[in-house]
Amino acid sequence: MTLVEQQSTFLLHVAELIRKASELGLKASGGELYRTPEQQILHVKNGRSKTMSSQHLKRLAIDLNFFKPVANGKFELTYDIDELRPLGQYWESLDPANRWGGSWSSFKDTPHFERRDTRAPDPFVIANGNGKANSVTDIPIANGDNCVQAQTAMRGNGLIGGEVGRLCGNVRDDVESVQRLLNLCAAAKNGFAIQNGALKADGIFGSKTFDAIVTFEQTVMAEATPTGRVSPTGEIFKQLCKPLVHATDTDLMALAWLQAADVDITQYAGPIAASMAKYGIDTPLRQAHFLAQIGHESGELRFKEELASGSAYEGREDLGNVQAGDGRLFKGRGFIQLTGRANYTAYARSIGRENDILANPTRVATEPSLCVDVAGWFWSRRQLSALADNDDLIGVTKKINGGLNGIENRRRLLNRAKAVLGV
Repeated sequence: MTLVEQQSTFLLHVAELIRKASELGLKASGGELYRTPEQQILHVKNGRSKTMSSQHLKRLAIDLNFFKPVANGKFELTYDIDELRPLGQYWESLDPANRWGGSWSSFKDTPHFERRDTRAPDPFVIANGNGKANSVTDIPIANGDNCVQAQTAMRGNGLIGGEVGRLCGNVRDDVESVQRLLNLCAAAKNGFAIQNGALKADGIFGSKTFDAIVTFEQTVMAEATPTGRVSPTGEIFKQLCKPLVHATDTDLMALAWLQAADVDITQYAGPIAASMAKYGIDTPLRQAHFLAQIGHESGELRFKEELASGSAYEGREDLGNVQAGDGRLFKGRGFIQLTGRANYTAYARSIGRENDILANPTRVATEPSLCVDVAGWFWSRRQLSALADNDDLIGVTKKINGGLNGIENRRRLLNRAKAVLGV
């Protein structure tokens, strides 16, 4: 079958799928169909996809939004796998080449419907735990575009601690979290849009943020009398969090680390996902602990090497600093700091770059992949995943810090990471 014939068959099946949705009482709205190679490059660069392979490039994949009826004649966007399973089963029954994202074993991408020449293996994500990558198609850290496993718990629960809106407390972190969630909802293109473009996620509550909340209530919640307030336990917040199921690594990390610069998030999201994959940090709980620890150790991605000169390490034979100048040359670098000639040597040998790194140890701070990889190497070497599996923040912190310095900030970052990952 030629590509044009496949595309024609695919669209006929999409029409049948939408008709079936109507029979089931669901309303459908369009999502992404075609993706240019340039857009796919950006998806890979931003961590949304791991390869240049995507059925969207061939117009053989589509993401659809489905709305279920709720009270008072209103409709609510749903990603629930049980509610959409009849559609997925129907889609796959139309042709053996049809694949539904909700059937993938490693994550559930319920809006995604695609056609392949043959029944390809499920896309691999790190959280499936087998440590072996199948051929990766087009998958989101969260849900299939790369490394973080989708969870059954509500994502976002606990991200804000107080109300956001007129005459509310409007704590900076709460406001910024709501601003970022509103931007994600607008990017999902489910009928909600923010006037004059995305909100500036600065944590300052102003008229544009208020107007965006009101518009969200009117368009998504179908509220005739919007309140303009977001409560931590309210329905508005639950709806705002729904796009987290399909958010990218970059979006999730930006919510986990509110102090991080967007440029740093963009630069390091991919290497962080790769490091977690490489070192078996392959469950949401492990990932939450890893993100919390490297977030604290790096000042939320601000510090790639220790601020001190390193002269205090001069002559420290326990660190392998046996040559003049070793203290400064091999001072702490990386998101979990690598310190001392002996540790630099051990790490460099483990990745086959001994000569290169020992000659240029600053690379550990200046190369994003190394800056993150040393943290994964340390994590694996100290067997920290076992402690993370027990949700042992104290134990993990002691292994990294030697004590409990910064424990409250580590706990805060852990709670945020758990919230965005649905742990």
